[in-house]
Amino acid sequence: MGDENSEHLTLIRRWLAGETVNNTVGIKVVSGPFHGRTKIVELDQSGLPPAGFRGRPGRTPGPWNSAAKHIYLAVRAPDTSAGWIYEYAGIDTAVDG
Repeated sequence: MGDENSEHLTLIRRWLAGETVNNTVGIKVVSGPFHGRTKIVELDQSGLPPAGFRGRPGRTPGPWNSAAKHIYLAVRAPDTSAGWIYEYAGIDTAVDG
């Protein structure tokens, strides 16, 4: 079990470093309540990440409305390992609770 765990951790480290492995990569999140985190995503057949994501910050410190969903969009970033970042786009005004 130790070898399996070690292999799994190695795979996650590779994703977090921005390396594409098995069509999956870790993309850095920029600004907003998720700033500094990495979202691990599966790329589509064209090698593109999901266009974006929405999330609630939960208990993240800051002036964030924990009831609102915050929007992040995928943006090309050639200066990063993955070639993409998720950039903060604001609060989803169509939040239904």
